[in-house]
Amino acid sequence: MVANLEKKILIIADHASNFVPKENNKLGLAGSFLNKHIAFDVGVKELSLDLSNRLKCKVIQGKYSRLLIDVNRDLDDPTIIPEIVDRNIIPGNIGLSKNEVKLRVKKIYNKYHNEIEQTIKNEKVRVILSLHSFNPIFKNKKRFLEFGILSNEDKNLSSIIIDQLRLQKLNVGDNKPYKGNLIGDSMYRHGLRNKLPHALIEVRNDLLSNPTKIKRISQLLHKTIVNSLKKLA
Repeated sequence: MVANLEKKILIIADHASNFVPKENNKLGLAGSFLNKHIAFDVGVKELSLDLSNRLKCKVIQGKYSRLLIDVNRDLDDPTIIPEIVDRNIIPGNIGLSKNEVKLRVKKIYNKYHNEIEQTIKNEKVRVILSLHSFNPIFKNKKRFLEFGILSNEDKNLSSIIIDQLRLQKLNVGDNKPYKGNLIGDSMYRHGLRNKLPHALIEVRNDLLSNPTKIKRISQLLHKTIVNSLKKLA
């Protein structure tokens, strides 16, 4: 049963990339901004690849920076194309025409979610895991959480993962450092609506700061997910 579930996992990484096409001129930002958390989830691209290899499952990664359009938001969310992030104005997102917005929705947002929808259907996906990372410092305060497991009204898999991580003496947040109940986000759209077991796993990004650390976290999550699926099954 567990082996079958593993083969039917889909890992998604909404914010894996900080890529901004040349025509968007870095959105008017200094290049250094695109290497920070405001542009993407640091370490998640590498983590999602390593973990999918361990689980031998499919992985779908966002291919553009969330500053262009945030694929982990509902289309009606006013922050989907952010004009200000962490007190930083995003010049390339100010005063966009309706056509410019439609182009980003079509080229980035719809393409990403259509790929997920088709994979769920074609691969008969039974479990969805979403990987994200968060900064170790927020508002000049250190975050002691190592992992955050985010969930919406379906907490079945999330609760098991939390228990499994805490058994390993790890500092784990339940819907911390963020809430997981955004209407229309990726887990709502592909997990809850499809009635599939799902969980969003946040990793503090200083734990993903080099290849050795990434492999360590991937190994830990692999063990945790396998044990959690046994409990779920």
